[in-house]
Amino acid sequence: MMYAKVIVGLNNPAMDRLFDYRVPAELTLREGTRVIVPFGRRNARTEGYVISLSAETDIPAERLKDILGVLDEGKPSFTPRLLELAKWMQERYFCTLNQCLQTMLPAGIRTKSSWTVSLLDFGEEVSLTPKERLLVEFIGERRNVPLDDIQAEFTGKVTELLSRLEEKGVLERKQHLRHSAYKKERRLLSLDAEHPLLEAVWRKAESDKRLAGQRLLLEYMANGEESTAEELKEKFGITDSPIKTLLAKGILRERRETVLRDVCDGEDVERTAAFVPTAEQAAALEEICREMERTEKRPVLLHGVTGSGKTELYLQVIAEVLKKGQQAIVLVPEIALTPLILERFLSRFGEKVSVTHSRLSMGERVDQWKKARDGEISVIIGPRSALFMPFQNVGAVIMDEAHENSYVSDITPKYDTKDVAAELAKRCNALFLMGTATPDLVSYHKAQAGEYLLLELKERAGGGVLPEVHVTDLRKELAEGNRSMFSRGLEEAIRERLRRGEQTMLFLNRRGYATFVSCRSCGEAMTCPECDITYTYHGAEEALVCHYCGRRVPLPKICPQCGSRYIRYFGTGTQKIEEEARMLFPEARILRMDQDTTLTKHSHEEILETFGKGKADILIGTQMIAKGHDFPKVSLVGIMLADLSLGIDSYTASEAAFRLMTQAAGRAGRRSGGGEVYLQTYRPAHYAVQYAAKQDYRGFYEEEILMRRMLQYPPFGSFFSILLSGAEQAEVAAAAEALTAELREADGEKIAQFLGPVPLHRFRGEYRCRLMVKAAEEEALRTLVVPVVEKRKKDRKSSVRYQLSLNPVNIV
Repeated sequence: MMYAKVIVGLNNPAMDRLFDYRVPAELTLREGTRVIVPFGRRNARTEGYVISLSAETDIPAERLKDILGVLDEGKPSFTPRLLELAKWMQERYFCTLNQCLQTMLPAGIRTKSSWTVSLLDFGEEVSLTPKERLLVEFIGERRNVPLDDIQAEFTGKVTELLSRLEEKGVLERKQHLRHSAYKKERRLLSLDAEHPLLEAVWRKAESDKRLAGQRLLLEYMANGEESTAEELKEKFGITDSPIKTLLAKGILRERRETVLRDVCDGEDVERTAAFVPTAEQAAALEEICREMERTEKRPVLLHGVTGSGKTELYLQVIAEVLKKGQQAIVLVPEIALTPLILERFLSRFGEKVSVTHSRLSMGERVDQWKKARDGEISVIIGPRSALFMPFQNVGAVIMDEAHENSYVSDITPKYDTKDVAAELAKRCNALFLMGTATPDLVSYHKAQAGEYLLLELKERAGGGVLPEVHVTDLRKELAEGNRSMFSRGLEEAIRERLRRGEQTMLFLNRRGYATFVSCRSCGEAMTCPECDITYTYHGAEEALVCHYCGRRVPLPKICPQCGSRYIRYFGTGTQKIEEEARMLFPEARILRMDQDTTLTKHSHEEILETFGKGKADILIGTQMIAKGHDFPKVSLVGIMLADLSLGIDSYTASEAAFRLMTQAAGRAGRRSGGGEVYLQTYRPAHYAVQYAAKQDYRGFYEEEILMRRMLQYPPFGSFFSILLSGAEQAEVAAAAEALTAELREADGEKIAQFLGPVPLHRFRGEYRCRLMVKAAEEEALRTLVVPVVEKRKKDRKSSVRYQLSLNPVNIV
């Protein structure tokens, strides 16, 4: 007899522990397999994950239950290394093991459970309370009433009410499971050569010209051919009629075959060979290959200026990995970068490569996951979720644009992909390679200390030179009468590019038409009622949009506060930049790329392909266009408002601003040289602006690291952001004060600094409060904070929720 230790797939922290189950003799089970188990007093069928198998158990036989079945044809969904990684993430990110495991799965394959309630035939002698009678009347003659409908209609202890009625024989509850396999099937047709009617049908088809379609099918398929109906119709130019007739008579048989969807069209991609590396690249590649052979590998930080050929090094490293029969994971921060890097990888490795991201259909994503699990692909490209592909033998994890904040998850588990990737590589004995033109300060500091291997590429490949950067003081432009969003220098530079047939990219890290809309009479700003955040005006749809929760409302004609008609737009966004550009340059072909123009499946590829083929003169966009792109004809970049990132609520504000300015500037003159960048700002003296203009990362690092050391922010200290949220403002505020008091009392050695608690704007209808706790040593900080917060989470009398984040980049 075998026993399995199973984590049940319930988002209840109290249930996040291992449960022992018997493995029936007819089941073949492996660690990492998804299973269906009976759980709880009602033995509800529940998805679970097998963590380990054993021939022994400490649980008495009468308390053990049998596993009911396996999913995914019994193939493990998690490799042993992923199971180990999930346990590590559970400890690191203060969440449940179930949450970590579900993060690793494609969202669409999880089992969905629902309950319905139906009345039974019961006699009049059954005594019912008034509330029980109301419930019975609500169900009435309907069959299978969703439990959710009942819970929405009846407040209070509905479960107890249903249990009493069930005991009285009045109703029954039924569970319904839905497994979304997302299978794509081919219907293959073949000839039944043994069918008794075959000879007669064939003779009739040969003698009757009206049955020519049937005759063609019979002649073709007599050799044992197997084809789909679509293939047959295209081959012979026939309709569905002869196929349906032969199927109905049984002359043709149908067989269904599951096929995995292809998402990479590599047939039209021209195959390429490895480039001869420059001297700098060759030296870096030699160091990387040497590191790959070490028993204990260090993470590698590849710091290369924009256009230095980092992608070519990725390709040559992966070639070495594939030679060993291993697999590689390539992480990119933006969906917009995926088509460009994918084409490079397809040209080198062909069908071994696939891609995953949120714009694919659920079926397409599940199929790429299955291909990785079954060994049908060896290289996966995608955002942070690609890290959890169930490869059996990972040889390299490559993180492109490794500085990007999008690698940090903002939902539970709130993990930093860089740390998780390093841990996965360590457990797989694989290379972890981070490439960036602007390393985050913590990583660069680790490289300086020898914890990472630092490799630098200081020259552009192909002899290109960095662009010339002009810093434009927008205060001076305004004082001299220019109220346009385009400085005079930038406007003239764009006109010159249009005359020369070259391209321009304009970058603004804010989508929409205007930052906010307010009333000039009373000053009321139009604000989302769910989030207490000002709406952004989107001109194309005449709507106000909350960029936090997505709420959309029509633009008001009058002020909802005072009734005035004096509504005015303030600030600017990509839509407004586009509108003014079309007025200034009516002859230009203009594209805009932001979240609003890339909502459909292939919109990223279509915009980038149009611009890459020279069918547009100006590309306007948010951070989607600021990094990774390589367009030969782009010789001018305009950074429309460099100050935006300097105003974010984060200790990394200056770093984020420097990074975006440097990355955006790097799009200019990548092939021909002689590129220009106009950096428009209201704060030209800020050190982030000055160093970005000089493309001087080292200078910026030396100045910013002094600020971090002085304020004890990472890497010279750690802090927890504790976010409290709930439906009642007073309860959240009281819980925050009580938590602060408990933490201060627990801090007997006075190691911590407390900032807050501070009330925050509402978010999706909930009140929020934030407390920050700082200390010099991370372990001491964990020892202080985690036990106190975990204890408060278990307080069943309170409805306040607690979210704990260590060193978060965004603290709002």
